[in-house]
Amino acid sequence: MLKSIQWKLVLMYLLVILVAMQVIGFYFIQRVNTHFINSFQEKVSGQLLVLADVLPAYLSENEQKKNLQNDIGFLADSFANAAGAEINIINNQQILIATSGNKNYLEQKSLRPEVTRALLGNEAETIKVDPTDGQRYLYISIPVKVGTQVLGAVYCVASLSSVYQTIHDITVIFYTGTVIAVLLTAGLIILLSRTITNPIVEITKKAGAMARGDFDQAVTVRSDDEIGQLAEMFNTLRVRLREAQTENKQEQDKLEAILQHMSDGVVAIDREGTIILANPAGAKMLSGESVEELLQRPLDSAINFGEEGNTDLLLTTVSEFTLEGPSGRIVQAYSVPFRGQSSEERGAVVVLRDVTEEENEDRARRDFVANVSHEIRTPLTTIKSYIEALEDGAIESPDHAKRFLSVIHGETERMTRMVSDLLQLSRLDSNREQLRIGPHVLRELVQNACYRFSMHLQGQDVSLSFEVPANLIVSVDADKLDQVFDNLISNAIKYTPDGGRVRVRAHRPSGKYVLVQVIDTGMGIPKQELPLIFDRFYRVDKARSRAMGGTGLGLSIAKQIIELHGGQIQIDSEEGQGTTVSFTLPVATGGA
Repeated sequence: MLKSIQWKLVLMYLLVILVAMQVIGFYFIQRVNTHFINSFQEKVSGQLLVLADVLPAYLSENEQKKNLQNDIGFLADSFANAAGAEINIINNQQILIATSGNKNYLEQKSLRPEVTRALLGNEAETIKVDPTDGQRYLYISIPVKVGTQVLGAVYCVASLSSVYQTIHDITVIFYTGTVIAVLLTAGLIILLSRTITNPIVEITKKAGAMARGDFDQAVTVRSDDEIGQLAEMFNTLRVRLREAQTENKQEQDKLEAILQHMSDGVVAIDREGTIILANPAGAKMLSGESVEELLQRPLDSAINFGEEGNTDLLLTTVSEFTLEGPSGRIVQAYSVPFRGQSSEERGAVVVLRDVTEEENEDRARRDFVANVSHEIRTPLTTIKSYIEALEDGAIESPDHAKRFLSVIHGETERMTRMVSDLLQLSRLDSNREQLRIGPHVLRELVQNACYRFSMHLQGQDVSLSFEVPANLIVSVDADKLDQVFDNLISNAIKYTPDGGRVRVRAHRPSGKYVLVQVIDTGMGIPKQELPLIFDRFYRVDKARSRAMGGTGLGLSIAKQIIELHGGQIQIDSEEGQGTTVSFTLPVATGGA
């Protein structure tokens, strides 16, 4: 119960009140006790002084007569009733001559010290406790004088029981009132303390709800005092915290969105080398697993550092190294250590980037340069050899000279075609090749291409035909599409033996595209060679292709032209069974 501030306030105020009441009560009782005792003493002393002024006439030697004894006794009784005490009259011989008390003590000598002091001319006053009954009594003795002569003494014995009973009654009344006042004050304090503690309790409950994440809490402001100001500050704090939480949540959502959708992988580790954060791209690059499976695993289990370094190196220095990820992917890693406010918060962030495509492109560029160099060196070597032969005297022989010049002419044309194809590939790669797109009847384009090869086929036993509906209208660049047909039909004829057949077919499988196929019954392509068939300078049979004058660039050019038109191209082939090259072209608006 004392843990509550309300009861602490009640107890504190009650203690203050009790201490104050005790101090007041002690002072009050002391003052009441002194007042009543002094009043009683003054009352008794006053009566005794009056009696002492009357007695000289009765105690003088010439006036002491027996007929006065009764008068003195009457005076003692009268003043005893007035003073409420026992009065004794003693002569200068210490003989009790009158008393309002026990008459048996008359004519006896009194030896009390108070009487002795009075007969010596001094007043005596004292309070004593009677051992027989335990009551307090007031003893007063006053000398009876005539001038300086002491004639006797008046001795009084007064019980203080009535005075102390009155003091006791007053004390009881005071403390009863004190208890009642304390009880009423306690109730009032409880009610008043609630005006302080209830807002604090409310603020405490609201703060607990805020600590659990509920910021839709508001405290009612009931006053303009410090409690009210605290409530206002709490409401202001609630608004600020909710705004801060909203901002933090937005920033967190942004960060999560960035991490979730960025192509680069991000992995964070703690000082033990355990993965504490990863995005899907990082998990895929490291292990091919999900993020949940990767978390709480040692980074060493996901990365094979080899001689590149270890986890401790990542935590101390900025590092950059290359790894081989799952499925043979090449991953470039860049790590940056970070430190928190304590050593336990130390860790590192590792950024992973898949550079497989870049490596492949670099490799392709190197291969391309090597292939171009090889393809150009071969005809140049041939040309140089024949020129040297002519210079050595072959030019003198018309037959040899004519044959050598024919070879030189053929190699020169081959180099010209290669350079032309390379320039066209360069324009296509750099998007500098402008297409003149327009609607064209596909049958006319195919027919013109086939007619161009009719003379060439006169010396071969290979048939060429086309099956294209007359209502197919495509949106293409006619010159570029002629080049595609020239490359595809030329290849089909080259690799089709005598007695074979080459066909060009087209139909419309959907509302947006036309499918065109160049089909031959030639030697076909091995399946393992099909994924590489569109690579530049790639030949299935290199010796035969070079002998037939091919550059190895025709299919690459055809592929890029088709893709510039928004279509796709693919090759289906089986060795010894022929080849089918299929590609799509966009239908012109209004085409059938």
